[in-house]
Amino acid sequence: DALDANMVALESNLASFTLWCYTPDNTNKRGDLWNDEDLSVFSPDQQFDPEDVHSGGRALPALIRPYARKIAGTPLRMAFWCQAQQRTFEFAFRHDPKITEPTEIFVPQYQYPGGYQVEVSDGTYKVLFDQQILLYYHTKDKE
Repeated sequence: DALDANMVALESNLASFTLWCYTPDNTNKRGDLWNDEDLSVFSPDQQFDPEDVHSGGRALPALIRPYARKIAGTPLRMAFWCQAQQRTFEFAFRHDPKITEPTEIFVPQYQYPGGYQVEVSDGTYKVLFDQQILLYYHTKDKE
């Protein structure tokens, strides 16, 4: 819940950020071994299946989330609800007509292993499920 609250605050302010707290020797008993913190996104104590890339991950529903990574314009709103039963991502932006490339959104299979539904106000989109990417193409005549 704490990580999700931080992520929601960053997204709602459209802040650019890098989140990184990886302590490979983190333990459930001693945390990150620094300043009594226990914030690492990974703990070997919680790794039950070394073959599973997510095993040992902590707070993954809040951490692994959709986001717009290439935007053909100016972002206006970005939000993801990881705690809802039906996880929802919303994104809005003002299209820059000088940009002809699509907007690219990372959509993690972790959150949507069986796929997802997309609603757009205009334009078209293409889902590259194996690459975890959604490409959105703005309608050229609509600005």
